[in-house]
Amino acid sequence: MKISSIIEVPCVQILFFIHDRGEVRYSELAELIQSRGTLSLNLKHLEQEGLIKRRIVTTKPIQSLYSLSEKGTKIARKLADVRKALQG
Repeated sequence: MKISSIIEVPCVQILFFIHDRGEVRYSELAELIQSRGTLSLNLKHLEQEGLIKRRIVTTKPIQSLYSLSEKGTKIARKLADVRKALQG
């Protein structure tokens, strides 16, 4: 496995996306990750690992909003450094 391929896995792409934008809606993430099954599974894993937080807004329709935890922010920054080093 190439080191650069780690940057391309869905959970890392999700971390970068949230890190760049702050709090995001599920529908925004669905534009990034086309497969809803893949997206849901990765969000579940990231939440279980304490890297993201989910906030439910009880509007109509109900919205799920995602943001990085403190731990997730640290990890996203480190991964961004790796990505930058690989590009340079």
